[in-house]
Amino acid sequence: MREVVVVDRVTKIYPNGVKANIEVSVRACSSEVVCIMGPNGAGKTTLVRQIIGLLKPTSGVIRVFGVDPVKRQDYIKKKVAYTPQLPLTYPAHRVLEVSKYVAELSNTPFERVKEVLEELDLWSVRDRLGYQLSIGQRKLLLLALALIKSGDLLILDEPTTFVDIFKKRLMWSVLLEERKRGKTMIIVSHDIEEVRRLCDRVYIMVAGRIAGKLDSLSDISRGVEVKVYYEKPGEITHLFKRGVVKVYEGLLIAEYNQLIEALEDLENLAINGLNRDIRVLLEYPSVEYIVESLFNKR
Repeated sequence: MREVVVVDRVTKIYPNGVKANIEVSVRACSSEVVCIMGPNGAGKTTLVRQIIGLLKPTSGVIRVFGVDPVKRQDYIKKKVAYTPQLPLTYPAHRVLEVSKYVAELSNTPFERVKEVLEELDLWSVRDRLGYQLSIGQRKLLLLALALIKSGDLLILDEPTTFVDIFKKRLMWSVLLEERKRGKTMIIVSHDIEEVRRLCDRVYIMVAGRIAGKLDSLSDISRGVEVKVYYEKPGEITHLFKRGVVKVYEGLLIAEYNQLIEALEDLENLAINGLNRDIRVLLEYPSVEYIVESLFNKR
C-alpha cells in the first residue's frame, strides 16, 4: 500500500524548552485507519498539528502525500480534512449555512451535504445557530464538515469526546463506511471501544515518545467488566447472555470483549431487574492500563 503519512524521527521542542515529541516515527498507508493513544500530555495533539503543517518540527521529517506539510499548506488544505479536539462552533451561523459554505470551497455537491447531515443526525437541526447546539452536536458538526470537505486523509483529534454512547455508535458507523470507501484516517482517541472498532494499527505515546505499536487492541487481554452487587447473584445470571459470567457470594462478574455487548446485557438487567436491590459497576481498561500491559510484555 502507498504511504500517505510518514513521520520519521520527529522531535518538537517549544521555545520554553518543553519537549513535546521526541524521536517520533509513525506511518499511515492508503485506506488504513491508524490510532494514536496515550495519557494526557503525551504529545499526541502536537504530533497531529505537525502532520497538518500548523507546527514545524524542530528536527526530523514529515511527509504527507509525499510533500512537506509546512511548505505545501495549499496542497495539504485540499487533501486533508481535520477535526480539532475542542468542540468549536460558529455561533452566528446556521448548521446548513456553514455546511454549504464548506461544500462550495471543496466543490462538494449539495446532495452529499444532505447525506452527511442526515447520517450524523444533524439534518433536523440544520437551521439552528451554532450557539444553540449542544456540545455533542458541535462535535458531530465538526465531523460532518470534515466529511463534506471530502479530503483523502481524515485526521480526527478525539472525535467523539463529549458525545453520548448512542451518538458515538452513530459516528463509528459513519466512519466505518468511510473506511470501506478507502479513506485513510489518523485518529487520536482515549476511547478503547472506538479504537477496537475503527483502527488497523495503534501507536501508544508516553511522555512524547512512541512507547509501542499494536496491530489491534485484541493484544490486550482485559476487556469490559461488569460487577453486580446483589445478595443472590445466581438469580440474575440468565440476564447476562453475552458475557462470561462468574458468581461469588453477593457478587456477579461478567466479562466482555466489547462495550456494546455489556451495554445490551445491562439494558436487559434494567428492564427485568428493576425491583431488585442491586448495585452495578462498569469497568473498562484505561489508557494507563494498556500502557502498563504493553510494558509488562517486554
